Amino acid sequence: MEVRNAIHEIVLEHRRRYGYRRVAVELRRRGMAVNHKRVLRLMREDNLLGIEPRAFIATPSRTTTWRSA
Repeated sequence: MEVRNAIHEIVLEHRRRYGYRRVAVELRRRGMAVNHKRVLRLMREDNLLGIEPRAFIATPSRTTTWRSA
């Protein structure tokens, strides 16, 4: 349970931008010897996998009045 609580803390601290690899590295920095496969399994069970930010795609608006020649 100690590992699961630490994973929750790390993931929520970084607004779910960390995946299982970065979480595993952060746990090792904090002194916990945890395998990346265990971190992945616990994150899947708790639905804490990282969210990929969507790329911004600029599109012209439909209300533009310019015309091509």
